Parts: sequence; C-alpha cells; structure tokens
Amino acid sequence: MDDLSKLRFWAKTTSSGDPGIDVFHHTRNVGYVARLLAQACGQSLDRFRITPSEAAVMAAMHDVGKISQGFQAKCKMWLTQSGLEHQGRLERWAELCEPYHDKVSQFSVARLLRARGLSPESAAWWAVAPGSHHGHLHDPLSLRQERNGMRTDVWEVERQRVAEKLIEAFGEPPAAEIDDRSPALWWLAGLTTVADWIGSDERFFPTDCNPTEDQAQAWAHDALDAIGFSRPEVIPGRSFEQLFNLRSADDRPCKPNDLQLAAYRVIQEPGVYVIEAPMGMGKTEAALWVAYRLLCEGNATGIYFALPTQVTSNRIQVRVADFVTNMCRNAESVRLIHANSWLTDTAFQPHFAHTLNRTESDADARFGRDWFASAKRALLAPFGVGTVDQALLSVVAAKHFFVRRFGLAGKVVVVDEVHSYDVYTGTLIRCLCEELLALGCTVILLSATLIAERRDKLIRRDTANSVEPTKEPYPLITGFAEPDRPIPPTPALAPEPKTVHLSFKAAEEALDRAWLAACDEASILWICDTVGEAQRTYERLLRRRGDDGPDVALLHSRFPYFRRETLEDLWMKRLGKGNPDRRGCVLVSTQVVEQSVDVDADLLITELAPTDMLLQRIGRLWRHPRTKRPLPRAECWILAEADSLSSYRDWSAQLIKRRLKPKGNVYAPYVLLRSWEVWTDRPSITLPSDIRGLIESTYCERDDEPAGWQTLYGEIKGVEYAEDQLATRSSNIWQVTLADEEGKQTRLNDQPTVSLVLARTFDGKHASLLDGSAIELTGEEFDLSVARALHRNLVRTPKWVFERFESEQATRRYVRGNQNVAVVGEDGTITLDGLKPEVALRYRADLGVAIQRRGGEDDEFGI
Repeated sequence: MDDLSKLRFWAKTTSSGDPGIDVFHHTRNVGYVARLLAQACGQSLDRFRITPSEAAVMAAMHDVGKISQGFQAKCKMWLTQSGLEHQGRLERWAELCEPYHDKVSQFSVARLLRARGLSPESAAWWAVAPGSHHGHLHDPLSLRQERNGMRTDVWEVERQRVAEKLIEAFGEPPAAEIDDRSPALWWLAGLTTVADWIGSDERFFPTDCNPTEDQAQAWAHDALDAIGFSRPEVIPGRSFEQLFNLRSADDRPCKPNDLQLAAYRVIQEPGVYVIEAPMGMGKTEAALWVAYRLLCEGNATGIYFALPTQVTSNRIQVRVADFVTNMCRNAESVRLIHANSWLTDTAFQPHFAHTLNRTESDADARFGRDWFASAKRALLAPFGVGTVDQALLSVVAAKHFFVRRFGLAGKVVVVDEVHSYDVYTGTLIRCLCEELLALGCTVILLSATLIAERRDKLIRRDTANSVEPTKEPYPLITGFAEPDRPIPPTPALAPEPKTVHLSFKAAEEALDRAWLAACDEASILWICDTVGEAQRTYERLLRRRGDDGPDVALLHSRFPYFRRETLEDLWMKRLGKGNPDRRGCVLVSTQVVEQSVDVDADLLITELAPTDMLLQRIGRLWRHPRTKRPLPRAECWILAEADSLSSYRDWSAQLIKRRLKPKGNVYAPYVLLRSWEVWTDRPSITLPSDIRGLIESTYCERDDEPAGWQTLYGEIKGVEYAEDQLATRSSNIWQVTLADEEGKQTRLNDQPTVSLVLARTFDGKHASLLDGSAIELTGEEFDLSVARALHRNLVRTPKWVFERFESEQATRRYVRGNQNVAVVGEDGTITLDGLKPEVALRYRADLGVAIQRRGGEDDEFGI
C-alpha cells in the first residue's frame, strides 16, 4: 500500500467488535489525562525538568504504534471495511510484522525526537517512557528495525503525521538530554501508564465515538474527579495535640516528647533519616508530625507508611487515618495497601469492562482491570499504609515498577521496623532509599533495635569514622538531606527507665506459674517461634483451663483470613491501650504480635529468639501506664532449651542445627547462640539504656569462638553475600520482567507455600466455603465477590506436606500460584489429594490449620 491517508486507524474496538475510536482521538484523550495528572504534581515536577505539556505530549504518543500492520490486522472488521480482506494481508502481516504496538511506538517516538534535535541516546531514552506502558521494557540500545512496522515506510509517515497533530494539541516534547538514570524517565513512564489506564476506561471514555476537543477535556476532568485524584488540602497551623488523639494517664492531651520535638526540628527537607528510639516512645507520631510540616511547606505531596507485615499495616492504618482526618480539610480515606487489602477496602470498586472477553489482542482493558483492582491504584492515593513490599516493587524488575515510582514521587515514605529484614530485603531497602531520594521523597526509617553498621549504610555514613556504637546516645536521629548533606546526629531525652526482670524457665514451670498469674487477673502474652509450637502450647493451656478459668486464645498466620481478622480485632482491643475490662487471660502467639502492635501484657513468656526480636517482644510488656497491675513488677521469662549453653560450645555445627530445630529453621542458629549467650545470667535489663549494648554485643565480630560456632558464622556470611548479590541482580530493571507479586520479588522464603481455600463442600463448580458463603465458579467473567469470598477463606500451608501437588483449575483465575480447594469435614479433617502418607491436616476454629505428623523430625516454620 502506497497511500494510507484515506484509512482511519482504530485504537479501540466497540462491544460488537467493530473498529471504534481512532488512534489520534484515543491518544489525545490520554494526553489530556496526563496533563491534569502532571499539573497535580505541583512544584515537585520541577526536579524532573519537564513541564505538564511536555509530559502530556509524550504520554499521548504512547499508542502511535497502533498505526502498524501488526496491530491493525487484529481487527478483521477493519480489514473488511478497508477493502483489504481479500488481499491476504492478515496472514502475511501476522507472520512478518512486529506484533507489539508499544515497541513500534517507542521506535517512532525516538525517531521524532532525533528529528527535533535531541541526541540519538537521549531520544532513545525518552522514548522508553511511552514504549513501556504495558509494563515491559524494550531496551532502546538493542531495538532493531528487523520487522515491517519498524522502519521508515508509509506506515511510519502516518505515525509521524499523528504525532505532529498531538504536538499541535499539547506543545513541543522535552528537549533536555537524559540517560537511563534520570528519575524523569521512570516518573514519565509511570505517568504515561496511569494516564493510559484511565484513558482506556470506558466509563469515562466511550470507544464508539471520536470526541471533540472540548468533550475530551471534559471527560478527562470527570474521570480524575471520579477516581479521586485530588491534592490534599492541608490545614496549616495545627498543633501536635490537634493532630493526634493521644491522652495521658490522667486523660489530658499528650504534648510532644523530646524525640518528637527533635525530629520536627531537624527533618526539614527531603532526604534520608533514621529515628532510633525504644518501643512505645512515639516514633510513628514523630514521623507523621514531620510529614505534616513538609506537606504544609510544599515539600511533600503525600504519605506512604510501610510496615513489615499485613497485620501491622492493618493496625497502623487506623492511627494514620485519624491523623489525616485531623490534618486535611478534604481528607479522603487512607488507603490500605497490601496483597489482601482489597478484601476489605471498598473505597474504590474495581470496574471490569465488557471488553475483557473480546478476542482482540489489545491489552489496555486488561491492564485497566489490574489498575483498578490492585495495589498499584492504592499506591497512587495521597495517603497510604501498607507493606514495605509494595514500595520495594518499585526497585525490582517487576512489571510496571515505574507506576509505583510515579505514585511515591514527592511523598514522605516512612519505613517502620527497618531492623527486621534479612540482607536481601535490606539491600533492596537501601536501593529504595536511593531511588526515592531522586524522586524528591523524604524517607524516614524507624527502629528500636537497628545495628549501627546497617544504619550507617542506609545514611551513607562512613562507619570507620563513626563513634563506637555502644557509646552513641540513644534515642538518636541521624541522616542526610539531599543531595548529600549530613545532619548533625541529634540525641533526644530517653523516657523514664523501665526495669524488666529476666529468668530462664523450663516450659512446664512457666506453664504452671503463668496459669496461676492468669487466675490472679494477669494478662499474659506467650510468644512462640513456630506455628506448631504455638498450637501445642495453646493445647496444653486449654487442657489446664478445663470448663472454667481465664480465657486462652491463639493467634498466628495459619488461620483463614476471615477467622484471623476476627481474632486480631478481639485481642488487639482486649490487650490494647485504654481497655477498662482487664481480666486474666493468656494469648499465645507467634511473631505476628512482636512489632508495631500496640498490646500491653502484664507478663511476657517467650521462646529464645535473636536479641532484636526479644527486645521487640519485651516492648509489649508493661507498655502503657496502668494502675493496679496484678503483678508487682515487669517480668520476661525466656523458655529454657533442653541442653545447656556449654553443651552447644562443644558441638559441631551440624549437631547444633539439629538440636535447635525447629526454631533454627526460623532464625540463624549462630544468632540464636550469640543471643542466648548475651541474655543468660542477666537478672534484669533496663530500658532503654541497655538496648544498644545488647544489640551490638550480639552482632559484633569475635575471634575466640568454638569451632562449631565459627562454622555457623561462616555460613551466615556466605548467605549474606549471596543475598546481597541476588538483591543487586533483582534491582536490575532491564532483566526479564518479573511477576508483580507482593513478597515474591521482595522477600526470600526458604519454605515454599501453597494456598488452600477451605470449604465445607466442593464439586468443581460450586463451593460452600468455611465461613458459610456459597460461590459458583462458572462463566468467563471475573467476579469480584467470588474472588473476595475465596481469599477470605484462604490459608497458606507449607508445601513440604505434599508428596505431589496439582493446582485446581476452577479457581486459578482468582488465586495466584500454587493453589487448591481443601474440604474440611465436620470433625475438622482436611481432605486433599497429594498429601504425604505420614501427614494429616486438620482445622479447628480456635486452632487454625494444624499439621499432624506420624513420626519423623519436626520441621515446622513460623510465623
């Protein structure tokens, strides 16, 4: 074909499969959306050296590649209407032409930018942004004109003609020279993708007509208003007392403590900062108060509060939501952002367009579904609380990583419990800090038990020239403002010292004495290292209780979501601050309660764990001022091991690991031994003055250790090196695109799991689920109510319990990865094909899913 000028190139098809809105009008729609999104970024846009008009025209050009043989041939009706159906073009184009229109767009945009004076390198990098709107990167340095559709021909002439019309509508594209390290590149890629998702939503942009300029602009405004893209209207001049609903023991509004005042004073601009302070001292409020100041002064666009787990995210969200309500005139709900937040968050309902069932290859509508249903949408809200994984997915090669960078740009990003991550995730956090800094963010890292060496790496501090860690003040604020101006280390006054009395006790003695304390109205928290041990401890206490006695409960991760949600709500309130109805009880739990959970126990019983985790657990002990406690002093009982510490000094590394199971599967045996050594023979500790010394004594290097310990230490260093290298590779965004799944790219998991949907009955199409809901798994449409029902009855189980495993086909569109439906009988027996002969699974509402083994070694894992 030599003349394409009379053809109208489709961009979207209608519900009947006919060619709909054309390429120019669709791309112009997206350009208007992009311009409004860019304008909402305010002064933070200045750092990217790009104007709203430049951003708009680049985003608009994302689909000029649809003017190509490979794309246009995907609609047979278009071939018929164009008079091409009898010319054999469908088969020839499908075989010979480039099928990915985003790659064609990238080629054409780079060519246009070169023609406008940019260097070939900068033109190629700028073109990556519109070319990656489907989530996959096309390396500009290896892009070849190997197929029809990516060369200078009549199709390219038509693409350039549409691009020129977009320039007439929005203005000239960027003229600045950039490279692949420019934050503007990935900010623009995220903006383009988000604008395309919105511009492809048929609720706002019908596919069966080409709008006028006025119509298109009105549609863009209506779409953003409906979705909720409005800048927060912060109320200036609010005091600490007005922002936080905190009350003292005598019911007076709490004034800021010295740590909070120091943070507010020294953190005044974007940078990376670390706040080290003991558990319960108000680090959360300190970070949020700083965020308020930055928002008021125009140095931030929003807040993302990142935590280690979904459970801690759920709890912090309530506190952040109250803060935002007190801070903003137009406060919208604080979005909860993690892999399961969509189960309860109804603030934004997903929209599933009828285009999802068409046979065309255009993926825009499918990405639109993901956009409205997933955490990527929530991350763009002005205020969000969620897992750190959602932020870390912006620095690994996950699909649409740049959408998260766009969503985080300019925000205050608070990372809580930063000490709790392994080297792999810790390395990714260090990468995250660097990327967020380039995006104009303020990063505030919170910890009570951070090792000085790891802190110094995060804040670019020369460890060799630092003060001896044990001599540093505590609490302490350190960090640097951008680009690299360290702030003077700022100490804060410590809270009133708290003495915690320590003792190692055998399990049976601890159980006997704990039960007596519970009968005397003490609230007891018993923390185990594995789910299996928590279940066994709970069963022993339950037998002791009989028909009458103090309440006993169990909390861990192996409950289905609906049941765990109920238990968490009940016990977080019962052991929370201000509960007047204190009665004797024992809550047995795993690590799910040891961090960022505001519970207050009279007595703590814990298994041996690393020092930082023991300190975090102690942070739940006598946490709040309370009169008339049933026990005279704060006590922590550490459960004694069966063997003495001196025995472990004589054993080989292999024997040590065998004797420390199952907790040695959860924590490094070497760290457990060093922690045991630090805590043994201590009658008490004083908080917070002993925290830094305990941490550094546990993790400092030594030369005088037994041979078995030295072997274990060498294994740790080897693992740490491997994890650091693996994290570095994962953060190479130009590798093969990885799955965009929470935890899959951001955590290392030595224990693979499978997802089991618990049901009472299941026939392959119909299921009566454990919580009583009934679902039907038929039809091709994605049903959100079915998805929610399935996930509320889902529990993760170790994969090692299976001899063979096959996923259930009927539920695969709703549950990712290895999954199946497990039928729970009236007696609690779980029926499921493929279990090992020596393994049985049972469920009980108070126990969760229990793994019963007939003989063999216990290899339980947390949490």
